[in-house]
Amino acid sequence: MPTFTIDPDDAKDFDDALSLEYLPNGDLRVGVHIADVSTYVRSGSALDREAQQRGNSTYLVGAVVPMLPEKLSNGLCSLVEAQDRLTKAAIFTFSSGGRLKKTEFANTVIRSVKRLTYKQAYALMFEDSLDAIRRLPVPPKHQTGSTGRLLSSLTDGELGNLQKWTRQLWAIARKLRADRFRHGSLDLDMPETKIFVDEHGYADRIEKIENDESHQLIEEFMLLANEAVARLTRTQNLPSLYRVHDDPDEERLADLRRELAAQGIKVGDLTQREELVKLLAFLKDHPQGHLLRVQVLRSMRKACYRAKPDGHFGLAKQDYTHFTSPIRRYSDLVVHRVFEHYLVKFEGYPAGPHSAGYNIARAEALAEHLSLTEINSTEAERDSVKVKLAEFFEREVEKKKKTRFKAVITDVRNHGFFVELAAAGAFGLVPISSLQDDFYHLNPSGTAFIGRKTKRKFELGRTIDVVVLRVDRQKRMLDFTVP
Repeated sequence: MPTFTIDPDDAKDFDDALSLEYLPNGDLRVGVHIADVSTYVRSGSALDREAQQRGNSTYLVGAVVPMLPEKLSNGLCSLVEAQDRLTKAAIFTFSSGGRLKKTEFANTVIRSVKRLTYKQAYALMFEDSLDAIRRLPVPPKHQTGSTGRLLSSLTDGELGNLQKWTRQLWAIARKLRADRFRHGSLDLDMPETKIFVDEHGYADRIEKIENDESHQLIEEFMLLANEAVARLTRTQNLPSLYRVHDDPDEERLADLRRELAAQGIKVGDLTQREELVKLLAFLKDHPQGHLLRVQVLRSMRKACYRAKPDGHFGLAKQDYTHFTSPIRRYSDLVVHRVFEHYLVKFEGYPAGPHSAGYNIARAEALAEHLSLTEINSTEAERDSVKVKLAEFFEREVEKKKKTRFKAVITDVRNHGFFVELAAAGAFGLVPISSLQDDFYHLNPSGTAFIGRKTKRKFELGRTIDVVVLRVDRQKRMLDFTVP
């Protein structure tokens, strides 16, 4: 049956694929197929111990420190195009109106008919011209894993099928998404700034990745699979790992409320979910929306792993786990082994050497360890982004013709004002001493610098053009000035 993958341009490994099956009664069966790493990484083996110690892959800019050897992560386990692959699947039957009717679980074998990027999937979803789709650029070889056949080489029939399938899946995913937000899930999606490197590893391009419909399509089916597997392991009382996000601390929400009030934003009681939902919707169109949404995120507790299904506040779900990325997360590999244990115990699958399951004490120890390795990786990844941003802007300093960047003034101090470059995901200072066209002084409220002669004003929340002035890569500091 039709099966394909949708991943970022620079994906090296492919964890998940979607399949469609049109049933005689008009229903649609959608399979969420996840790479079956557990068949190759046997519990207790040297390979397993090393993967467990690492806990997850760490994605630095232009490089990855993998959890598993490349021959597995990019080869045997990766759901590459036109190759048979072992997978574990959550299979959902939807009515013609998009209502979920039935959930099943299975071991499956798939062969992906096409490796799609998000940009290609988006075009298939919304572009009617097959020729326009064929003209889409292919990711550079040094940045990605297998690209499969070029879209330009596909027949009209093959492209037409991909259009039909992606649109059919989006019709369902759109309903799942609307239903999720209707039940109080928080819309914390924000554009991601991605730094691409050249063939020698130097940062040479920054791209703002929007969470568009192609991303949302995949996200909704992954959330659905994660929730279904978490509900399965909880109701069957199988010791497992859960992805937990506790309710926010009331004091931190009160601090956030005061910070927002200082920005002139009045909010209700943020301990009430509906008030948080309203705030996030309001900030989407606010000039400092990105920065303030980051503040909202920081006021939340960090998600972590636990052996108890304590629920996920951000997603407004009682049941949630990580099942969909076993190539890069050990937690998902653990859940796959529990999944296999279920299939053997309750579905009559033949027992194998990796179907014994876990006990609660083991699951609790793993949850604590994996929560720590995740924090370590996140910190390394953030530091990598800062280093590469500095490297990118160092090149800008050397240019004779400076690039102008759109920036928003986010804070005003005595010595200058801070700016956020939304498209580049960078922050920096414009020292007031760098503005040579006039003498600038702070206004009484401390929210703007005003030129004595020109009356030119740089005030909080205003969008301006800036160019790079200097870069301190060691301190990760950027200075800009106004051209």
